[in-house]
Amino acid sequence: MATYKDQKSGKWYCKFYYTNWQGQKKQKLKRGFERKKDSQEWERLFLEQFSKNPDITFASLYSKYKRFKENRVKPSTFENQCNAIELHILPYFKDWIVSDISPSDIAEWQNQLLEKKFSASHTRQINAYLRMLFKYAVDYLGLQKMPSIAQICKPEKGNIDFWTPEEYKIFSDNIKDNIELYTAFEILFYTGMRKGELLALTLNDIDFTGKTININKTLAYVGGEYIMQPPKTQKSNRIIDVPQFLLDEIKEYISRLYALDPEHRLFNRSRVWLGEAITRTCNKIDLKKIRVHDLRHSHASVLINLGANPLMIAERLGHEDVKVTMNTYSHLFQSHQKEIIEKLEKIKL
Repeated sequence: MATYKDQKSGKWYCKFYYTNWQGQKKQKLKRGFERKKDSQEWERLFLEQFSKNPDITFASLYSKYKRFKENRVKPSTFENQCNAIELHILPYFKDWIVSDISPSDIAEWQNQLLEKKFSASHTRQINAYLRMLFKYAVDYLGLQKMPSIAQICKPEKGNIDFWTPEEYKIFSDNIKDNIELYTAFEILFYTGMRKGELLALTLNDIDFTGKTININKTLAYVGGEYIMQPPKTQKSNRIIDVPQFLLDEIKEYISRLYALDPEHRLFNRSRVWLGEAITRTCNKIDLKKIRVHDLRHSHASVLINLGANPLMIAERLGHEDVKVTMNTYSHLFQSHQKEIIEKLEKIKL
């Protein structure tokens, strides 16, 4: 370690050469360390950032991985992933040498994670982040192979909740005096769009002549502020048909807004606004409480009861694959099999 003591200040500094990502040799100087040990540790960590071998600490692996992912995923995805890693993975493996981590070490980490009693989906997601980190080490840092990272727990059984049209009407009747809230929930129930997609809607997204809504962005909370970003997946970027009564309700709401900029959000609210409204209203009228996201399930249930096929529902909800639609709503489709058989029997007659 190229570490020296400054005789004038009495503090330590390090000065050394390294090769940057372009293959150029550079000199690095860092002053102001109280101890020699601190100066040496800073140099070691700095050099690890430019190392292309797996004999680095897990902390350095994570630092490299962050730079790799930052501009490859949406800001909200990046922030959520980093938060989970820094909270549940990094504290455990931080000082370990990556190439020394064995399957038994990972199994022990999994045991400790399971003790926290998170939901199965959250636990599985954190485990997946660890797998992604090691895959990056294999693909870019020369790690020979990933340590075995088995699935940490079984997925939860699909359990969706929704309102029937009758239940939704009870809810909507109780918020009619608030036209902003009423219009927002009408859009959610009759289009199936996501909460972030609704909150990102602008007047320019609505084609009153063609009777469509263009869903091309979503509202996300990143770094302590709200930002607009692309929808969840490529298929989520979609144009959906909407009924005339809903367009009329939107027009009525817009007529109450003063000098609305076509590029400004129709609902200039935070992401908690809708959930708070559900809780407040359901408590008041003693109605079954659901999540805002369950309004998507409510819309899908209505479509299935109307005879819509899985492909149409997948396109309307913005599912990346029709398999997602079938896996989520298979039990609702099955409930119509008796009705289908009855129709087949009538054909034969």
